[in-house]
Amino acid sequence: MGKLTANILNTASVGKHSDGAGLYLLVTGHSAKGRAKGSWIFRYTYLKQRYEMGLGSIQSLSLARARSECDRWRDLMNDRRNPVNPMDEKRRMENDALHGRAALTLAEIAPLAFEAIKGRLKGDGKAGRWYSPLRLYVLPALGNLKVEEIHQRDIERAFRPIWHSKAPTAKKALHRLGSVLNHAAAMGLEVNSNAVLNAKQLLGEQRHKVQNHPALPWEEVPKLYQWLRPEITTQRALMLYILTGGGSRIGPLRRARRDQFSGDVWTIEGEELKGRRDNADELRVPVTREMRRIVEWPASENDGDFLFPSPRSRPNRPMAITDQAIENIMRDREIAWEWAKAYRPHGLRSSFRSWVSEVDPSLFAVAETALAHRVGGITERTYAKNDFLEQRRSLMERWADHLTGGTGEVVRFAAK
Repeated sequence: MGKLTANILNTASVGKHSDGAGLYLLVTGHSAKGRAKGSWIFRYTYLKQRYEMGLGSIQSLSLARARSECDRWRDLMNDRRNPVNPMDEKRRMENDALHGRAALTLAEIAPLAFEAIKGRLKGDGKAGRWYSPLRLYVLPALGNLKVEEIHQRDIERAFRPIWHSKAPTAKKALHRLGSVLNHAAAMGLEVNSNAVLNAKQLLGEQRHKVQNHPALPWEEVPKLYQWLRPEITTQRALMLYILTGGGSRIGPLRRARRDQFSGDVWTIEGEELKGRRDNADELRVPVTREMRRIVEWPASENDGDFLFPSPRSRPNRPMAITDQAIENIMRDREIAWEWAKAYRPHGLRSSFRSWVSEVDPSLFAVAETALAHRVGGITERTYAKNDFLEQRRSLMERWADHLTGGTGEVVRFAAK
């Protein structure tokens, strides 16, 4: 029960009168009949800051209605799932009413933001890598919130469970959320432009330590290569990946088509390579003698022009093998050969690079180009158009010789 009585409007003097629980009657004067004039005020503290919010005039709200309104705003503020500042919420509602529009939720804005940004993404973002962090980690927690109401505390609560346990994913998801809120701001919505930055500050530094893929020692790569059998599609694909030094990367390699090979060159479109759309040049891969044995393997009627078709591939629905199918080969070898570390295909890039350093440290630019790495700054790359195709061919022939049991011309120097 409140402190004020039902006839308070007839007896109250000028000034503030507390009803308790933050509700106040502010009397500013009296009518000719002696009845109080003024308004109801809700006084509260939110995030250690005190506010006073008007609920309405005492002529429009009875004491019972004022208490009910006060309770409603307090419940919104104390909502554990989505607390809001009553003052901010009231302003938003007034703004919506003024402009005659319904506020949009984050779930409604996210697809619009994706449509606007997908032109910069590989394959128009159809692979789902850009949108999936939003779909899996952001929208379930924040999707139903009106985008103009999202506060840094909301974001902090949504990301706290994964901030350290799934650090790289959480970082991507937070960046995607920032892009969506920026899109909402561009639409003219009054979003908190600092919410993501403030939430990141509240979440603190991530404890995640970046770990590189362990690299199979280059001396042991020939054993793996010679164990592989070309009659098995996935193993044949791993053979070609090793022969390229991993420069083709797994994705473009498993999706390789026969029409990409012309003479002794395999051309991988820039769209297939790592990086943003239109931000990567095509990669020409020299086809060595050992590679040709793989590339010219007889085709099947179900391959759909894929060099490495999936067992489920059909003429009317061609499919390439998956990344996981190739990775599973090395998972099996890890157990069978009792590897000390979890060596995976990506680490073979480092194996190749280490071997080049042993063969000839001066081949830095050639080796980096073979791995599809950019060499030099933007100005240097503008003038240096050479992709070292023939130099790479010579290097890759030596690498193939090493893989098949030759010397590879590695010269060791005695330590001084």
